[in-house]
Amino acid sequence: MATESKNLLSYIQGLSISYQWLYYSLARMGEIYNKYGGKPANEPLEKQEEWKYILENWYRLATNYFSSGKPTVDASGYRNQALNEPSIKWLKENLQPVTVDQVKSIRRTIGSIDLYAFIDECKARAKIVNHGPYPLENGEFIVVTEFTNLYDGKDRLWLPWSATESKLPSSSLGIAMALKGAKTKFIDIGTMTIDPGDYSHLVKRAVAYTKRKGNIVTVAFDELSSYAEAANNAQAELYMKFAEMDRKQLILAGATAYWRCFARYTDFVGITDNIDWTISKHVQEEYLPYFLDHDEDPAFSRIKKKIIKMKALPFLKERDPILYYLPAKG
Repeated sequence: MATESKNLLSYIQGLSISYQWLYYSLARMGEIYNKYGGKPANEPLEKQEEWKYILENWYRLATNYFSSGKPTVDASGYRNQALNEPSIKWLKENLQPVTVDQVKSIRRTIGSIDLYAFIDECKARAKIVNHGPYPLENGEFIVVTEFTNLYDGKDRLWLPWSATESKLPSSSLGIAMALKGAKTKFIDIGTMTIDPGDYSHLVKRAVAYTKRKGNIVTVAFDELSSYAEAANNAQAELYMKFAEMDRKQLILAGATAYWRCFARYTDFVGITDNIDWTISKHVQEEYLPYFLDHDEDPAFSRIKKKIIKMKALPFLKERDPILYYLPAKG
């Protein structure tokens, strides 16, 4: 799985690999805090074994995926590098000269699709990932922004509300830019920061691409405006859809979107259609009543209080596994 995912526009990438432990462990943290007195040892043995299974398989996948051999972007020195040589070679061979105005237009397109994709996933970055830097000659390097599972009206519906009148030209889009004289930082939730922030003048070459019939093909820069326009219109439609939902519907939509993240893995082994992706009656009966009246789990409130306390009183050294053995950095 790791080897076959080292390609352009892969559904399994740095961010979706983090989902393997992130979603389960945050829910587990709440269960331990709320049901077992904040003591992981009180958790049922079966659940402890499930956690061990998830961690072991996540670690094996992650260390085989990232070029660093480390399990996270953080541990890799804030570099999200995984592409295989054929993919890097394709980018190098297809980079085209760009002007500053073209780069600014490209960045606006990225911003439009970012917002649309973020809202469609109920304020999650599941469709979005930034990766790199991939070194070039003469001090240049490539950074990449990729979007997958966009609604184009042709591929399957990813989420129940994803169907909009406005359709993007394709269900995936990647944009790679070659820079020189800038610094980058990538983190595990798929985001990238570039210093200086106004780096358009440092980009001399770029390429946009999508996947058609299983092949990576280039997208002309003048076609990107149609992606931006469609994304802006689709985002407005989605906003109206969510505005019409009541609190219960919004909570279930968010839960569905996060649960659906694992479809990237069931897709890989071809069993997605065998799974019921709705939120089960049991889960709704157990958790909905509380969240209809509260904005967050008590465990998350505790995290915020703990962070504020530690910032105000940094000399405190009390032992408190606040995240209950989440994967440690490095």
